[in-house]
Amino acid sequence: WCSFGSGSISTCLAARYRKEAFIMMKRVRLFHVIVWLIILLAICLLSPLNLHGVLPSGTVIAPVTSLLAIATIPLLGMLNSALLMVVSQLILLGFNQSDWLTVVVTALATLFSGWVVRWQQATSQELRHQQMITIGISSGLIILVLLELAYLIVGWRLTGSSNGMIEIARLALPTSLLTGLCYAFLVPPISILLLRLGKKWLPSSTNHESSNDSVIIDMGKKQKKKDQDNQK
Repeated sequence: WCSFGSGSISTCLAARYRKEAFIMMKRVRLFHVIVWLIILLAICLLSPLNLHGVLPSGTVIAPVTSLLAIATIPLLGMLNSALLMVVSQLILLGFNQSDWLTVVVTALATLFSGWVVRWQQATSQELRHQQMITIGISSGLIILVLLELAYLIVGWRLTGSSNGMIEIARLALPTSLLTGLCYAFLVPPISILLLRLGKKWLPSSTNHESSNDSVIIDMGKKQKKKDQDNQK
């Protein structure tokens, strides 16, 4: 309980705010850890859904399920999502469901998509549907370009000629294009779903802040009125 001394009220409110902020931080971290683990499990279990393309160099893997990690960027942040992507791909690598080229491509796709998310958040901290669509289209284009660049490298190493390199990339284009479309269409709704779950799980800090401000304003008005009465 707060006494009504001159400085005790503000001290008590500050201590209460720090306590609520600490509890809020613990809930945010717990929620983020739960989401991180669930998405990691989902990427590993759904890995058979990844697209596979047959090229002269062998079978290539198009990481469709990795879009789940990119969809978590607005909620978890770029670094946490990048770590999620790398860990999931390393696990799949251990089960021969991925390769080192896919690990590098997906990690770069997460970082580039994270920069797009930051660019959108610079305009509005709370992402809107139109911004989510922009993020989805950008992530689709990013994974498409990165996959084609990876196949160009594979073609160059396999054939040693520019014609062979271009031919390998051309053969892989349908798989890359389909992967990019999956990212463009699925990243926005999954991101929106995760953000809505976060709002339901986590209490709104703005409500606490506005309520605390109103208490401080009310107490200030009471103190000011009391001082005026004393002057009279």
